[in-house]
Amino acid sequence: MSRIAILDLGTNTFNLLIAEKDEQGKLVFIYSKELPVELGKGGIHKKEITPDATQRAINALHTHRNKMGEFNVDEYYAFATSAVRDAENGKDFTRRMRIETGIEIRILSGDEEAGWIYEGVKHASLLSKKPSLIMDIGGGSTEFIIADEKEIFWKKSYPLGVSRLFEIFHPADPIGPKKTEVEKHISGMLTDLFEVAKTHKPVELIGSSGSFESFAEMIIHRTTSGEKAINGYVFPLSEFEKLYDDLIISTVQERLQMPGLIQMRAPFFAYSVILAELALKTLYVKKMVLSRYAMKEGIANSLMAKRN
Repeated sequence: MSRIAILDLGTNTFNLLIAEKDEQGKLVFIYSKELPVELGKGGIHKKEITPDATQRAINALHTHRNKMGEFNVDEYYAFATSAVRDAENGKDFTRRMRIETGIEIRILSGDEEAGWIYEGVKHASLLSKKPSLIMDIGGGSTEFIIADEKEIFWKKSYPLGVSRLFEIFHPADPIGPKKTEVEKHISGMLTDLFEVAKTHKPVELIGSSGSFESFAEMIIHRTTSGEKAINGYVFPLSEFEKLYDDLIISTVQERLQMPGLIQMRAPFFAYSVILAELALKTLYVKKMVLSRYAMKEGIANSLMAKRN
């Protein structure tokens, strides 16, 4: 049976997704793994990928490549995003990855990344006839897409990833004393989003993967027995507000103890909640939904659809 692998090489994590078609021709995701790499650590604000980050990337790609071999993957597709596309040594980095691991990497533009995120959310069957605001919080960038089930009306990638914000405002632990400064920085960059949203009037915010998965898992741990958040999970906004309040005043060490939060996200997670809260409040959106599918699922679905 034909299998493909998608390598989503983000600023904080390198993600591997392996997919195949079942007997009915339906796309099935059979393996998913994210490895912490922190590609932007120490260099994202200087537009460079450091030697230490490069070595972490090599190690992660070797691990993923071994797993692809175990699953007898027929083809792979590797895509790099914000940290690599913005780095002055980004092309040198991809060349080094090819030499060290044999993996060819394509660098996506921010516009392409936003488009693939839309395809992932569309594959999750969460879009309707009314416009939604899709938001994907990454390490190096955050993407916003206004779209419905048929088309994209507007999309843009902003250099507002949580690793980038962490490098700008570090040290801020807890972030509370710098919250207003952080919000001002973010709002100043999102003026065009706020304007275009007045025209399209999105009825909901769909949070794509990553940080939104952690928001959901944390709320579920607080309010229920702790089951897994599914595609289409609707956030109780009153509980999200409580989570927001707690994260703003928490230290990294306190966040490390919070059930539902993946440890590698703890240092950056206050920035995630500020980004999401600002979008909700500024755009007066009253509903927030989780999509567990994002860019890599969108790419996998598109590529497999072209196969016999």
